[in-house]
Amino acid sequence: MANVRIDENGVPKGPVYEHTSPAAHRSGVTAVDTSDPVNTSGAVDCAGYHQCRFDITLTGTGFTSLEVQALFWNSRQSLWFAGGSRKLTSTGRHALAVDAQGAYVFLKVTAFSGTSFSLSADYALS
Repeated sequence: MANVRIDENGVPKGPVYEHTSPAAHRSGVTAVDTSDPVNTSGAVDCAGYHQCRFDITLTGTGFTSLEVQALFWNSRQSLWFAGGSRKLTSTGRHALAVDAQGAYVFLKVTAFSGTSFSLSADYALS
């Protein structure tokens, strides 16, 4: 049984979760993504990890809302598939956890309402 903690009696306690340090995913995004990425070169490789947490920093002028969506790569078809989305209604710092299950994941900006925005996103795997 891999990645489980064993108590003093040899009984499994539960899974062990490894976490990565945060790393940059996207920075200085100031426009809605009009199309999906062409490949996985800018995506987060979640191989060996269950969850990807995006730490999003959002600034803006005349800000009303911004929507982000997780995309998942299908290697057989070489296409991105849309996952869950989240509408952010304020600037500041936001966290979004995505159940990645080892896939390639990309955080796409799908909609914006306001005058201007700037988005940066780090990721951490667990």
